[in-house]
Amino acid sequence: MVLDIFRKDKLYPVHHKLFGYEILSILGEGRYGICYIAEKDGKKYVLKQLKLKMFKKIGHKAEFEEKILSCVSHERIPRFIQNIKTCDSSIYIMDFIDGKTFEEIIFADGRVFSVGEIHDIALQLIDILKHLHGLGIVHRDIRVPNVVYSAGRVYLVDFGLARHIDGRKYTADVDFSYLGDFLIHLHYTSFKPSGKKSRPWYDELELPDREMLILKKLMGIDGKYESICEVENDFIDLKTI
Repeated sequence: MVLDIFRKDKLYPVHHKLFGYEILSILGEGRYGICYIAEKDGKKYVLKQLKLKMFKKIGHKAEFEEKILSCVSHERIPRFIQNIKTCDSSIYIMDFIDGKTFEEIIFADGRVFSVGEIHDIALQLIDILKHLHGLGIVHRDIRVPNVVYSAGRVYLVDFGLARHIDGRKYTADVDFSYLGDFLIHLHYTSFKPSGKKSRPWYDELELPDREMLILKKLMGIDGKYESICEVENDFIDLKTI
């Protein structure tokens, strides 16, 4: 957390009323912004305040998140409500998802995921990516802090780096490597170090050949996937083995 004495961004206190939304708590703070949990008419929302320095630096790029979320309609993606612009910042209002990020679950709670759970989580994420890629959108940031788990349901959040696929700079296959890295994190929850010098994940993790091949293919190490539907088919086959 940034010390208040060095802060240039306005930090809204608990119970502060902001455009009709009452601040309940600070959800988190990162390089680009500050997120709050707020309430209005008995319902909770997330308020994402873009930091002043970043607003001046990438203000026009921040509009991508608004435009992309405005055209997305999926039950596992937070709904974009509105963008409130102030003289020196921009505040996004989005639906609140009551759950924990996989970063919290893995590193704070120390949860171990079974192979079956990992396959189920993978298929839920793939379903979200099918929707996004079908709309010509690539997320580009599928990491453990940006995936929320709630009652066995997976949600994808933080679309700050999402872009429309153009086949050149922004391609769908970027999401495949992010998905692979995310799943590798889940597999490592059951990994027990042998005390030897660390090795590449594909040498350390003991996985069936078929699953190892899928992860390598997602990471672009051994071939590559052409579409998210191809990825889905391989994971469906895994569950039937």
